[in-house]
Amino acid sequence: MNIAYLISAHTDAPQLKRLIEALHPDAHYFIHIDQKSNMDEFSPFISGDNIHFIPARIDVRWGTMLEVHYQMALLRAAVLYPIHFDRIFFLSGMDYPLWSTSQITKYLESQKGKELLQGYCMDTNLLNDQQRELYSTERPLKQNERWGILLRKAKHFFGIRKPLHFRVKGRRWKLYKGSAWWCVSQELAAHLLDYFDHYPAVQKYFVNSFCPAETLIQTIAFNCPQWANRCILTKGPYPGLDALTPLHFIDYNPVIKILDESDYTRLIESGKMFCRKVVSGKSDELVALIEAHKKQNL
Repeated sequence: MNIAYLISAHTDAPQLKRLIEALHPDAHYFIHIDQKSNMDEFSPFISGDNIHFIPARIDVRWGTMLEVHYQMALLRAAVLYPIHFDRIFFLSGMDYPLWSTSQITKYLESQKGKELLQGYCMDTNLLNDQQRELYSTERPLKQNERWGILLRKAKHFFGIRKPLHFRVKGRRWKLYKGSAWWCVSQELAAHLLDYFDHYPAVQKYFVNSFCPAETLIQTIAFNCPQWANRCILTKGPYPGLDALTPLHFIDYNPVIKILDESDYTRLIESGKMFCRKVVSGKSDELVALIEAHKKQNL
């Protein structure tokens, strides 16, 4: 099985190296390093024929379309690479696998015809007021863009809201939300790129949306019938982002917790494939426990 791991990173090169070494040695790794970060801290430290630091480097601003641009740059690098990948993962440099590589491969083989991409339809009366406000308020391209912020406040004051749907080629598309961490086939990855590149209505809608890195990809996939049936649809009241993250254990309380050895038991009991957030010097004992657990279960 040919696997590609797309990884976004901005800090902690030792942890990124540790993550790669814990995954498939024959996989290919496509890595985006934030433009604000020093590349010299990463490239000499992490190298190999299967390690690809993509040349496009985005000055990432959380919650803006700039996150989508690095997602698409990574997807493009994998799709255009002269190997067909059966599965393409999207990870953070602060992730760590809770499963062995053999467990991951076995699970992927059992999921043929399925996409490990989860989504929730936001165009629903079941959405709570807080979530509706977040996603119906227009945002500036950069969070500190003064005039964008003033315009957003003015629209909010006058009751102007962004609809949770839009039209693509005459069809009504609903907004879907999920996690930025997933695993898809190369065919779906190519489809995502095609719609991003060639359907202006998609970029136009998301350019001023809240956190489009967690909505644009899901919205494309779930509004295309040939892919929606292969993805993981969550129904009912909005369940929270951790419940929309199919492969990762994440503790939001209220921000992402740096995991340590005290979290070991609940990580293993979660059944998830990955966990985040793992940090060098703070999560080392946890990583040792995870690796010992993997060896015991080979």
